[in-house]
Amino acid sequence: MLAEVVTKRLDVSNPWFVLALAVAAQLGVSFVEQGLPLLTGFVKADLGISSALAGLAVSSFGFGKIFGSYAAGVAADRLGERRVIVAGGVTVGVLAACAAASPGALVFGVLFFAGLASSTSTPAGGRLVLLAFPRNRHGLALSIRQCGIPAGALAAAASLPWIAHGWGWRTALAVAGGVTVLTMLPLASSPIERSYELESRATTGLESPARDRNIILLTVWGCLVVTGQYAILAFLPLDLHHRAGLSLASASLLVGLANGCGILGRIFWGTISDRALSRGRKPLLILLNLAGLAAALTLLATPGSAPVAIFGVVAAFAGFALIGYQGLWITLVAETAGPRRVGAATGFAVTFVQASIASSPPLYGLVADISGSFRTIWAALACVLLVALVPAVLLRET
Repeated sequence: MLAEVVTKRLDVSNPWFVLALAVAAQLGVSFVEQGLPLLTGFVKADLGISSALAGLAVSSFGFGKIFGSYAAGVAADRLGERRVIVAGGVTVGVLAACAAASPGALVFGVLFFAGLASSTSTPAGGRLVLLAFPRNRHGLALSIRQCGIPAGALAAAASLPWIAHGWGWRTALAVAGGVTVLTMLPLASSPIERSYELESRATTGLESPARDRNIILLTVWGCLVVTGQYAILAFLPLDLHHRAGLSLASASLLVGLANGCGILGRIFWGTISDRALSRGRKPLLILLNLAGLAAALTLLATPGSAPVAIFGVVAAFAGFALIGYQGLWITLVAETAGPRRVGAATGFAVTFVQASIASSPPLYGLVADISGSFRTIWAALACVLLVALVPAVLLRET
C-alpha cells in the first residue's frame, strides 16, 4: 500500500526517475560484489584456510558473472529490462544470505550462482537507461548509472568490515544481501513498464553481436583499458609502499582518491560526449585512451622521492582517466547495438571485459615478479594502452 502511494506521487515517466531507480539497483548489486573482497581476511581467519582459498570467494562470484552476462543481456532484450534487473538483484541478495549460512566450501558454489545472477545488472540496467533518455543525454545518463558500481564499493567499505569485525563475516554478508534486496524494491514497485518492453521480445533474427565489427572493436578496447583500473586497485598501494616508503594504509588512501576521481571522470567524459555529439563520440574515446596512456607514463616517471601531494595528483589523474572510462564505453556499445539488441551487445562485451578483469591482476603481478619492481607494471600498462588505440581508431561510429 505504501509503495502504491509513493509511486502515484512520483512522475514515473520522468527519465531521471528511471535513472535513479537504475542507480539504486546497481548500487545494491555492487554492495555485495564490491564488498566481498573486503571480507576475504575475515573468511580466511574464520574458516582457517589459505589466502588462495579465501580469494576463491571473490573469484567464484566473478566467474559466475562471466558466464551469465550474455544470457542476461538477451533476456533483457526479450523479457524487458525491469523484470530482469529485479529478478537478478533479488536472487543475488537471497543467495548472498544463503552463502552466509552455508558451511565450508559450499560458500564458494553459492557465491558462483550469486555472481551468475548479478550479471543482469549492467546489460539490463544500461538498456533501461538508454531507452529512457534521448540520444543527446545518453552519455551523461549511462555514466551516472555506471557510478552505482564505485558508489556501492564506497558504501561497502564504510560498513561491511566494521560489521564483520563486530559480528563476523557471515553477518556482514547476510546484511549485504539484505541491502541488495531492499534496493530492488523501488524498481519492483514502480509502474515503469513501457511499450518497448513488449516490443523488445521481437528480437529473433537480429544479427549476433559477435558478427558486428564495431561491437567487437569496442569489446577489445574495453578489455585492454579495464586492465588499467585493476592495476591501480591491486598494485598502486604496493608500488607506493616500496618505491616511496608510504605505509600500505596511506597508499590505500590514494587508491580511494583515484576511485573518487574515477566517479567524477565517468560523469565528465559522458557529459562532454553529449555536448560534442555532432562530432561523434569516437574522438573523445581516443582522447580518453590518450589520457590513460599519459597517466600510466606519469605513474612510471614519478620518482620515489616526490612529495606525497605529487603522488596524490598523479593518482587522481590516473583514476580520472583509467577508472572514469566506463560510462563513455558503455554508451558507445549501447548506441552501436541499437535499442533492440543493446542488452545482448552489452552482455557480450561485459563477458569478455569480466574475463579481462579476472586475468589482468595476475599477469601484471607476474610482470612485477619477473622485473623485481612494481613500477614496471606501469610500463606494461602503457604498452597495453598503446595497443588499445588500434581498435579505437578503427571504430566506425554510426
